[in-house]
Amino acid sequence: MKRRTVLAGVVPFLQVGRWLDQLLLVNQGEIVQKRFIGIAEGETTEITVTDDDGTTVSSEHEGQLGQSPAEISPEVATSLRERYDSIRFHVTVNHHNDSPKAFSRTGTIEYRTSRTLYSGIGVGDHISFQTSLLNADTIISLSCLANEKESLQRRCRVGVEDPTAE
Repeated sequence: MKRRTVLAGVVPFLQVGRWLDQLLLVNQGEIVQKRFIGIAEGETTEITVTDDDGTTVSSEHEGQLGQSPAEISPEVATSLRERYDSIRFHVTVNHHNDSPKAFSRTGTIEYRTSRTLYSGIGVGDHISFQTSLLNADTIISLSCLANEKESLQRRCRVGVEDPTAE
């Protein structure tokens, strides 16, 4: 058997395996950080950063974000889109390593997400989630949201409406 024949059979299998992992298997982990950033003319500004130590807000945006800077309203997002070329919502997940998965993601990974999902989850929350097939570092939906790891299920009721809404 020629080397090309073996590679032609193995490479598609690996790609199918990666897509099946994202389609069928649910990622699980704990939110350890949230970052809301603005990008203008190639410069990145951290508007808010939330972690175990609390929330840090950029001094130029303190008045605009109000009392709950970890939850970004549609109105605030719209006004910031006028100032920045792009705004992005990031959450950092420390993956649970005890999930039985063949193509498991492990460790701590930062994901992009929508404003709605960003605002609906907090640091310390445990989530089951799906990533985009086209961009594995983008969370597109939640399967479960829990306060404790022991309460987390593969699927449960999540109180976040329209998770893809900006």
